[in-house]
Amino acid sequence: MRTPFEQAVEQARLGQLQTPKVIMGSKNMDYFGYQLAVHKYNLGIMAMGMTCRGIKFTDIKKYYGLKGRSAKDCLPQFLEVFESYKQSLNN
Repeated sequence: MRTPFEQAVEQARLGQLQTPKVIMGSKNMDYFGYQLAVHKYNLGIMAMGMTCRGIKFTDIKKYYGLKGRSAKDCLPQFLEVFESYKQSLNN
């Protein structure tokens, strides 16, 4: 079974899901890359024991299909998803 993140990426590639336009400086940026970067930051903060306004750990955990009780447990799994996505862009 695929995670909601994997489903969203697939739907965007097939043209079934329109993603928001993300502009950094004067260049367009991949929406899912931006989303992963923001969630990496949030999860890192949560792994240090702090909270982030506007997002919950359980939301990130469910969206990426992470397993574990704490953000510290899930961070290594998330980094694997992050690296896997970066590699898929290079191919």
